[in-house]
Parts: sequence; structure tokens; C-alpha cells
Amino acid sequence: MRRIFSNGPEGDYVRNPLDRLIAGGAQFQFASPYFNATAPVESVSAAGRPLHLLIGLNEATRPDAVAKARRAPGVTVRYLTSRFHAKIYLSDRAALVGSSNLTSAGLEGNREGVLLLDRPEDFEAIEQLRAVFQNLWDSAPSLTDAVFERFERTWLGTRQPGPTRDELIAEAVGKAEPATILVGSAQKSRQRLFLDTLHRQIYEQYQPAFDDITGILVERNLRRPELEGVGLANETNRFLNWVRLTHAPGEAAWVQATVRAPEVRRAEVARLGAEWAATTDNKVPAVYIPWLDNVRRVFGDREELSRASREALTEGLMSLHAFTEQQRHVLRGEKALPAEFWSVNGSDVAKVRSSILELVHGAGDFSERLHDFLYDPKKKVQHIGRFTALELYGTVRPDDCPPVNGRMAKALRYLGYDVLAA
Repeated sequence: MRRIFSNGPEGDYVRNPLDRLIAGGAQFQFASPYFNATAPVESVSAAGRPLHLLIGLNEATRPDAVAKARRAPGVTVRYLTSRFHAKIYLSDRAALVGSSNLTSAGLEGNREGVLLLDRPEDFEAIEQLRAVFQNLWDSAPSLTDAVFERFERTWLGTRQPGPTRDELIAEAVGKAEPATILVGSAQKSRQRLFLDTLHRQIYEQYQPAFDDITGILVERNLRRPELEGVGLANETNRFLNWVRLTHAPGEAAWVQATVRAPEVRRAEVARLGAEWAATTDNKVPAVYIPWLDNVRRVFGDREELSRASREALTEGLMSLHAFTEQQRHVLRGEKALPAEFWSVNGSDVAKVRSSILELVHGAGDFSERLHDFLYDPKKKVQHIGRFTALELYGTVRPDDCPPVNGRMAKALRYLGYDVLAA
């Protein structure tokens, strides 16, 4: 059987072995510096298989193709901007490696040289390629909404004399290049490590998991009428709350849970969703909708938040589950929590207000603002940790970040999603 493909006159198109690789695999890893052909990505997604897609952000990569890939279920996208030339297409069983980018020209138009590895004796070479991909993947940032918007705006911008478009794109999104013998040996800063980790948690773990569950609940009409109007993200939040309290109480259930295959996971979500839709004990507190209203009223509008009183800030924070969970560490519990909060923050209403205002309504990337909120002494607010901040922001801005807290994360882990739960 043919091993070399070159888009030659005899019809040995690279797309043919790539299609076979996709048809025979269960999980995939693609690395392509140039990207404009979405059909292979959409085929993987339509089959319900997970795909790690590593692309270059440059003049040859089209924003419309990137947007399609980012929307495709099961597809996780990271990017590099320079020193990235590897073209690798891996499944759990086979690999393609050579000169072809994931472009229409690379798959059919250009003369290329691509080797198919799919024989038993190819196992070691495939695993070596997998290690190369993993090294590249670990070097690459997540492609967030903010980064994509800057890439698209720069790519579509009017050409001007001076820097190349590739240079302008790298400046707009931030240089991202893989470690090599000559480059990248320096240790990442604590801030960069935090930002990389947070990007991946939000955009590669929590958000895809929320979207997956929301899609299943909506498609099968597994909804609770009493939650009409709260928004889909908050409906999913309440379903996960029920899962955690009903099926995964304590620590053992989620700690011992294994990551499940997507089709197994979705079947379990559908099964539990049907149970949740029919139960008389939905675990939704009677005050849940007033809590949501409090959070949105106090924190959702910049002008309202900029003049919020101590009492209003307290009411808004006490409507967040992650915040009230701290009552376990406060003498006399929840009733004493507000006094403890203001005491450890020196009763500095102006600082608390301005710090939350910057976190929720500030400019730039949310994860960078969250880093400053948690670690900058000038902005840090005691007793508002990572999950409280994520729940607050996700409740106000569910399109940017799901309303996740520790309870939701543990429920996701119990369901078999590969997320950080502690």
C-alpha cells in the first residue's frame, strides 16, 4: 500500500490518507503552521472525537477557518506565532508527517512530500512524533476570545508600509514560539505560568464542559421550568449542583472518578439529566433566583458597582456559593462571615469596590485581571479566592466564562470531564 503522498499527477492526494486516518482513529492531534482547510477538523468533531489542533497565527491562516475550528465541539485550539514549521497529523493508531499544511493547497494543490505511518513496525516512530507534538503543544498558549479578536482585526487590517503582516500579528497577539535548543530555555515567570494554566482551565476545560452539558440538556429538553429566564449557563450550573449533592457527595466520588470517553460521558449526562428534569428534589434553593438578581444588580453594571455601598457589596458577595463556603472557617459560621470579611480587609470599602470593578469591568484579558486580583497586594481582596472570582465573573459575564465554583468543578470531574476540581 502507498506510503508516500505528494498531490502528484497520479492522484496521490494528501487528503486521502488524512481522511483514512480520521476514519480509523478515536482521538487526534494536528499541528499545522498554516490553516485554512476546516473539513478535516469538522469531520473529527462530527464523529464526536477529541482533537488538539495546534496552528500558526500568521498571514496564511484565515480567521474564518480559525473561527469554525473554535466553534467545533471537542476541538481545542492553541497557537504559535514563530519558529513553528512541523506538520504532524496523529491519531491513536497512525500518523502523517511531511510538508503539507492543513490548507487546500497542502491537501490537494501543492506538490508535497508526506509519509504515512500505520504499520506495526511504525509504532516507535509514531510515539516519537507524539512526543514532538506534545512538546509543541505544551509551549503553546490557548487561543482565547481576546487573542482571536486581536488576530482577526490585525489580519483584516489595511496593509501599510513597514512591518510585515506576520510581524503585526505577532505583536498584536503576543509572540508565542516553541522551546528549541536555542530558544525558550529561560524559566517562565510565575505570572506566565498562572496565565497559561488559567487559560487552559477556562477555555479548554470548564467552558467546553459547560457547553457540552448545556447542548445535551437543551437538545433533549431536559430543562427545569422554574429556571426559565436564568440563562443556559446558570441552568447548567444548577444541574451540576444537583449532580454533586445527589450523586457525588463527599470527596471519594469525584477524587476517584476517571476521565471518560466523550460518548460514555454524554450518555451519563443524558441519563442524569433525565433524572434531574423529573425529580421533585432539584436542589435549587428557593432564594437562588434572588441570589442571581443580587449578583447581577450589584456587580453587573459598571456605574452601579462604582458607587456600591458596603451593604450592597456584602449582599452581592453573600449571594455567591463559593464565598459563603468560607463560613466553615469562621467562628459562628455564615452570620459572622460579613464581619470577618470586612475586618480582614480593613473595612476598606473603596479598595474592595475598585478591585472588583477592575476584575469584572476592566480592559484586556480576564485572566490577566484575575492574576492581579489574586496576587497584586494593591488589588487583592482577602476571602475572595479563585473560585469566588470565577463564579462572580461567570454569573455576570457567562458568555466569557462559565459560572463555575468548586462544587461545579467537582461535579464535572465526577461526570468524567478532564478538569481541575480543587
